[in-house]
Amino acid sequence: MPDSAAGAMPEQVACLDTFAATSGEASSGGLNGTLAVVGLEALEAGEAPGVLEQLAALVGWAQAQQARVVHRMEELIGREVEATLQKPDPALAMSLTAAEAGAVLRLPHMTAMRLVGESDSLCGRYPGTLARLSRGNISYRHAQAVLDQVDGIPEQEQQAFEAELLGLAEGRTCAQFLRVARRLRERRWPETILVRHRAALDKRRVSFDPAPDGMGDFSARIAAEKGQAIFTALTAAAQGQQRAGDSRTLDQLRADIFAALLLSPGTAGDEGGGAAENSGESGIKAEIMVLIPADTLFGADDQPAELNGYGPISSEAARRLARQALHWTGLVQDPDTGEILAVGRQRKVPAGLRRWLQARDGTCRFPGCSVSPPRTEIDHTIPWARGGPTGHGNLANLCPKHHRYKTFGFWSARQQVPGVLDWTSVFGRQYRDNPVLDYGRISVKHLGGARSRTPVRDSGTASRALPDESVGSMKLPGGESLGSRDAARASLHDPP
Repeated sequence: MPDSAAGAMPEQVACLDTFAATSGEASSGGLNGTLAVVGLEALEAGEAPGVLEQLAALVGWAQAQQARVVHRMEELIGREVEATLQKPDPALAMSLTAAEAGAVLRLPHMTAMRLVGESDSLCGRYPGTLARLSRGNISYRHAQAVLDQVDGIPEQEQQAFEAELLGLAEGRTCAQFLRVARRLRERRWPETILVRHRAALDKRRVSFDPAPDGMGDFSARIAAEKGQAIFTALTAAAQGQQRAGDSRTLDQLRADIFAALLLSPGTAGDEGGGAAENSGESGIKAEIMVLIPADTLFGADDQPAELNGYGPISSEAARRLARQALHWTGLVQDPDTGEILAVGRQRKVPAGLRRWLQARDGTCRFPGCSVSPPRTEIDHTIPWARGGPTGHGNLANLCPKHHRYKTFGFWSARQQVPGVLDWTSVFGRQYRDNPVLDYGRISVKHLGGARSRTPVRDSGTASRALPDESVGSMKLPGGESLGSRDAARASLHDPP
């Protein structure tokens, strides 16, 4: 851990020059000693590049050791899986390793999965690449590129091609190296192009990534020719709008036409003077959930609303959604604490409580997971068969994969405070996952776009009150939204 400077202020702002890797506990493995960068203020022009080069080599060495540690973790977890299931399950062992590594490193699960897979390849099939990385001859991005290019060619030729690529990688940027490596591979093994394309086609997907200021990036990984055709068609339609006198830019028009084609009229988003013309009357019927403070809903102030799965949105956007609501479904809420009431020993989670849990949790509640509520399952933290109640303090959204971890007992969870999940991993480490919404409260970190997923030893996340939280559910032409407690107060169940 980094050393603290003597007499430092409560919040350290100076860059630390010394890293101390000593552990307070006796251990047969791990890091030991200290590493310091000295005399930075006295560096001359001719010396600075050399120090930078040394630091780059140090980064490569550290990443190589990280790969070795992750690979060792996978071996240990693999033994635990085999002992529990009475048979080996490499896929489950890999997934559990990614869960542990992701929780430690604060990585999303799929990023951690890639780290585990790369660590396995570096420590198993491609030790030459690991050695070059550990010596600082190549960066981790270069190592990833080598693995990507070697994978899929005839197995008996992989080792020789790896060595050839490593010689090409040194002295080139990663982009330059990839261009050379791809040309070499395609010329030498042209028959693999079709196989790789089919494998890549199986991974086609659509994703939405929240961005700041009430925006987001919608992307689709599809066949190149289809993507190009779609973009060309959007461009042609946008140019037609401009010729008709529309003042929006091509980028704005492409985005508005795209939304209008997919969503029902009135939900496409009128960002600059009306939805695109000739977009058709049909569209996808979507559902969304928004938590709106009563004062915001009625225009008394401009406090932000909460778009479930995204975060804060402007008061203007929230009121626009409210105006488009088709109907409301009310939820009962404690007026003092903001809690949604429990339902005792009923096992089935009623729709009203399910909606509250979606708003409270925002995503799967496993550390580091960002799977959205439409793809999660409601889990009883204390199983219902063991007396666990069907109340918000014993329920949480889990994606099927992490639900399985808990069911098998590799990870365990508890809610000593309703909505706050304390997890214990397969290695016995503890992590805390705080909800997006704590009854009538909203996390300050979440307002900045960050979800609080901290080790239990941390002090937790500061929060501020969001007054007069709404508890009604309103159905929109393109969505469903929670509205005002004053506007809609009914039973916990949806009306028939």
